[in-house]
Amino acid sequence: RPSIQWQKDNNASLPTTYRFEEEEGANQNGLPTLSSNLTLTQTQTSDTGDFTCVVTNDVDTKTKSAQLTVLEVPFMPTDVAITSRTKDSVSLSWKEPFDGNDHISGYFIQYSGGIPKVVGWSSPPIDTRGSGLSYTVGGLHPYANYTFRVSAKNEIGTGGYSDSSPLAETEEDVPGPPPDISTVAESSRSIRIRWSEVPFEQQNGIITRYEVEIRGRTDLSNLQPPVYKTATESGTYLATVLKPFTYYQFQVRAYTSIGPGMFSSAQST
Repeated sequence: RPSIQWQKDNNASLPTTYRFEEEEGANQNGLPTLSSNLTLTQTQTSDTGDFTCVVTNDVDTKTKSAQLTVLEVPFMPTDVAITSRTKDSVSLSWKEPFDGNDHISGYFIQYSGGIPKVVGWSSPPIDTRGSGLSYTVGGLHPYANYTFRVSAKNEIGTGGYSDSSPLAETEEDVPGPPPDISTVAESSRSIRIRWSEVPFEQQNGIITRYEVEIRGRTDLSNLQPPVYKTATESGTYLATVLKPFTYYQFQVRAYTSIGPGMFSSAQST
């Protein structure tokens, strides 16, 4: 009676999770036959390899081999890094993970943070639509903190997400306009202008100062050239040395390190 042995990658010792069965029978001519089936349970990546069935009798030894490739989702990418930043984008790079024995077709990116703050991770994830190892995430808010994570996908499915990237802060931008402009005459030659702080979501950086534009009007249609004054108090400015019986128009804008933002709506008095 011949003996049957199974080998993996020319190693006679198989893992204990492998099992094989022998079955005796007869062919159509009535001659005895012996078959063997090798069964792998709970397959994993390490099972990939060459399996050989070795049949030996007193006369000869015969072998037959087959290659097994276990396909699975990719492992998670590693070393997610921030490579550059602008006021509304962050560029990332990462290292390619094990592909699960199948071609990586693309990556998904999620972010957390921002303004308004994303609680948890952004959904749906950003599809890079390619297998490149870098990507620029756009449409972000200026002067906001973000973290990112990346997962890989192949034909089998999507793998787990990477560890979070280092914190990335987008650059500053010019701010939005101050709201709630109002004026009140304090004398025949002075007018008090008041406004509210630029809303947090529109500050786009650190507000360094506010500037008031003053334009006299000889009538309701003819504006004189503007005069610009820096407010030394928060939310208010007293315009003095004005001409009696003259119309005035006031606007206010804020500054960040990038420069001036949009003017507020005009207030006339």
